[in-house]
Amino acid sequence: MTASTAMPLYHQIKEDLLESIKGGGLTPGDRIESEPELMDRYHVSRATVRQALGQLVAEGYLVIRRGLGTYVAEPKIRQGLLGMYSFSREIERLGMKPGTHVQAIGQEPAGPSVAAALEIRVGDPVVALRRLRSADDDPMMLETSWLPVSRFPGLADRDMEHARLYDVLADDYGVRPTRAREEFEPVLLSSDEARLLGKHAGDPALLLERVAFDADGRPVEFCRSVVRGDRCRYFVELRSL
Repeated sequence: MTASTAMPLYHQIKEDLLESIKGGGLTPGDRIESEPELMDRYHVSRATVRQALGQLVAEGYLVIRRGLGTYVAEPKIRQGLLGMYSFSREIERLGMKPGTHVQAIGQEPAGPSVAAALEIRVGDPVVALRRLRSADDDPMMLETSWLPVSRFPGLADRDMEHARLYDVLADDYGVRPTRAREEFEPVLLSSDEARLLGKHAGDPALLLERVAFDADGRPVEFCRSVVRGDRCRYFVELRSL
């Protein structure tokens, strides 16, 4: 590597490491050389090495394990946003095994945000279902769904550990969500969220809020999900008008 190229040195290091990751020379879980080793290999300063590694960490290709070093991250799960999707089916499509662990399920009065999303009155009873979703036993997201009891009586008594929510709604209640509105917001994990997701409090995550509607345009579910920022990526394909 030489300084004569127009490309900054840190960018050259980043692209060299990225080529190794994408080409299979470095695989998930492999430890990256230490900063002194990279400085010696590329004949650059520590600041240059740190800038290169920092960009790869920010883009999700590397992960820092405190006290251990820098490692190649597990590949991100990519999810398109142009249509309705099921977490379990998307995980299966990617060749992984989906998992669901119910943290809590029961009835509670609807708070203001839940009532507004479901177009019901504050205090009306809703089913609250909190689930930890995983792929190949690696926790991916913490998901809480609220559904109106008036439309789904007895839902809180169902075994949602081994059933898909939308299948239950369709098969047992004759309700099938046909469209949804989603909003996204970057957040930092709380201590409780971090513990369940196997991360550290303050790690970056993505908050997804979804309202699902039936064919008549009536709200079916309000869902709030906290998604690991290091394992999931969402994309939208844009077309010219």
